[in-house]
Amino acid sequence: MTHEAMVARWQQGLVTPMSSTINTFAKTDGSWWTVSQGAWQRVQQAERNERLDYHHDRFESVCQAKGPAGTNSQWVVFGQSA
Repeated sequence: MTHEAMVARWQQGLVTPMSSTINTFAKTDGSWWTVSQGAWQRVQQAERNERLDYHHDRFESVCQAKGPAGTNSQWVVFGQSA
């Protein structure tokens, strides 16, 4: 998936970032995705998706998974914050 497509999904409320500080993993369509070289790749392994769910839940329980923060966010298209 292109970065622009992922950002569009995020703007529609269809994406959950891992946390406010970990923006290289995001969940949409029921699975986790990771960004690499400007594109998003679906995490294929069920076990890895489960581990990512576990860590996301852990971050959420301490109020860290609040979405992207700051100008260093992956959620930027063409130099503008999402």
